[in-house]
Amino acid sequence: MLFVIGLAAAAVAFVLLVFGANALLSPRKPTAEKAEPFECGMPQIGEPHTPMRLRFAVIAVLFVLFDAESVLLFAVASRLRGSGTGALAVLAFVAFLAFGLVYAWRKGVLQWR
Repeated sequence: MLFVIGLAAAAVAFVLLVFGANALLSPRKPTAEKAEPFECGMPQIGEPHTPMRLRFAVIAVLFVLFDAESVLLFAVASRLRGSGTGALAVLAFVAFLAFGLVYAWRKGVLQWR
């Protein structure tokens, strides 16, 4: 137990030492050029903080969700091959996926406007 406490104290001391050294040794000469946002070496066009459309995030989450579930579907189907209860489980899983897709479609989430 004493070893764990000592290790945690050493880790905290190391982090404080590194942050302290950074605060003391880093050069600080702010200029207007350094304050500009940088985007791949090209001059910025428009505002740097434009609001992101929530629709993109919802479609990305739906893609990840259905992608992960389809991979899981193949794993479950290969594991339960030849089993009657396995087929029923896979059928229920596919029905659940279809219900989620129909629900998202009815809500208009899949339309890119």
